[in-house]
Amino acid sequence: MRRVTLRDIATETGFSINTVSRALNGKPEVGHDTRKIILEKAAELDYRPNKLARGLRSSRTHTLGVIVADVANPYFGGLVKRLHEAARRYNYSIILQDTDEDYLREVEAVQVMLAEHVDGLVITPVQTDEATIIRFKESRLPFVLLGRHFDDLETDYVTQDDEQGGRLATEHLIKRGHERIAFVGGPLSISCAVGRLRGYEQALNEHGICLNPQFVSTRSVTTEDGYNVGKSLVKSKPRPSAIFAFSDFVSLGVMRAIREEGLEIPEDIAIVGYDDVSFASCLSVPLTTVHIPRKEMAEIAVDILRAKIDGNVDGAKHVKLPVGLVVRQST
Repeated sequence: MRRVTLRDIATETGFSINTVSRALNGKPEVGHDTRKIILEKAAELDYRPNKLARGLRSSRTHTLGVIVADVANPYFGGLVKRLHEAARRYNYSIILQDTDEDYLREVEAVQVMLAEHVDGLVITPVQTDEATIIRFKESRLPFVLLGRHFDDLETDYVTQDDEQGGRLATEHLIKRGHERIAFVGGPLSISCAVGRLRGYEQALNEHGICLNPQFVSTRSVTTEDGYNVGKSLVKSKPRPSAIFAFSDFVSLGVMRAIREEGLEIPEDIAIVGYDDVSFASCLSVPLTTVHIPRKEMAEIAVDILRAKIDGNVDGAKHVKLPVGLVVRQST
């Protein structure tokens, strides 16, 4: 089974190769009836354009690069799916790279994207260093940061309102009568981790609750991280009565630690996650969590990127979308 070519369509329809090419590329000089015949024959033969050849002619590859921090985390898996759906609306394919929250892998991923000559890039940066983002700015490759941003770099970004999310989660626990609320957060090099911590601190302060430094950890991005910090928290004295975790992924580890100690959720310790991934509602104790509008974020990011590729954007676009709390049995 060989690739169907323009010549095959021309032979089947009786039109010239140039006419077939113009019809398939939407050129206005091709008549309606001619275009209809050519498009129907192309569909019948399952014609697929050669993107490499088209890219050489137009200096575009019709591919977008996507770099995320951890595809094992269902949040990023769902985000990639949404980005792929958004890209398809513009007839773009995506090339995916995973950094595993490792800056050296981010550097490698950047090399891959530049070598593949992607038309643009969506990236969730590791944020332990700014050098890769600065390189993108210098290369003039259109890019958009997604879910994270740098305060001291002027770039396009689409994020969620993490201060709002941290405040919503913490206020919910306070209204449930909790005062000993622990925060199992991510590294403070990550902008969204900083925002969630600020929201947590704001809620405690507004309700006159003193922050206990022993209840604050800022090193968790994986399930295993959540488990290790959770083990320490459930053995501490006094023990927290509630925990706000950096993500649903981290929450899984915290919940395991709570169960291993013979404690019940939420009777002994309540827990709130972040992201509202697909499994959150399917756990033995469904997880209360902060919902992030992934679909809307992905669509806006791709829209901005497409406009930048076409040269239709002046200045950097900053988009911060509101989040919401989804209350389930874990609180």
